[in-house]
Amino acid sequence: MIENRSMMILNKPGETNNNYADGQKTIDFELDIIGQSTHFRICVAQKQATLSDIAPLAQKLSTQMAKIVLDKLQSNGEFVPCRKGCSACCNYLIPLSVPEVFRLREEILAMPTGQGRTVLQSFLDTAKIILNEKPKKFEINESTQTSNHRQISELSKWYASLKLTCPLLSNNLCTSYEHRPVACREHIVKGSALLCEDEWSDGSQIVQMPISVLECLGQLAAELEQSDIEAVMLPLALPWAQENLERAERTWPAVTMVECFVEILQTLNIEQSKSPIMKKAQLCS
Repeated sequence: MIENRSMMILNKPGETNNNYADGQKTIDFELDIIGQSTHFRICVAQKQATLSDIAPLAQKLSTQMAKIVLDKLQSNGEFVPCRKGCSACCNYLIPLSVPEVFRLREEILAMPTGQGRTVLQSFLDTAKIILNEKPKKFEINESTQTSNHRQISELSKWYASLKLTCPLLSNNLCTSYEHRPVACREHIVKGSALLCEDEWSDGSQIVQMPISVLECLGQLAAELEQSDIEAVMLPLALPWAQENLERAERTWPAVTMVECFVEILQTLNIEQSKSPIMKKAQLCS
């Protein structure tokens, strides 16, 4: 496990991080989570940070928001089948934001030798199948611009047809669960796990999250790098990261990065709270 010394979410009022020898700044903000105003506090070191540094913070934030949604569902008597040992959705196409791609590479390289080799081989085997079976109309060896929703939908259907399992999955358990992608954290269904066995059978039971942290991460990377918003297919993340190491090493002030991320979160939160789907979800909660 790689420690993140640039930024972290604080869970208690007045809490600070004494490990930041070169100073720290706390950033407080509110988000509307299914009609519930929720306070968050982030502690940021006064130092430089790479894109990968914000991935753990975003993942933890996503987990906290998902817990609020899960608690609400359970209080309403809804059954959520997602639990340890259930891997019904682990053959879906999982998109990673650029910060998550770089962080995933670091986490895998930090694994114990035996485990790391096994996971790397799994990624290579899955990537080989994808590249050998790729449809001519898709350039799947490159990252996809997330603005092209139709292409992403078609690509997801094609990927599902391959019946591949996630390269991080072993014996129906995620080998990197604590560091799993934001897309996995944000995917919650209610009702029966049978709905997950065919991604396209019925999307009505997929729970609409109040904010897409994955989308926020993608937008953050695009704004910082002055580029298009990108998403990288999970099995192809490692070779993509290897080809973009210069981007992985680029740094920005950590405070600037977090302030930009929070601004994106709040803007998207306001936009999604006004959507008909989210309003309906809040009325039913």
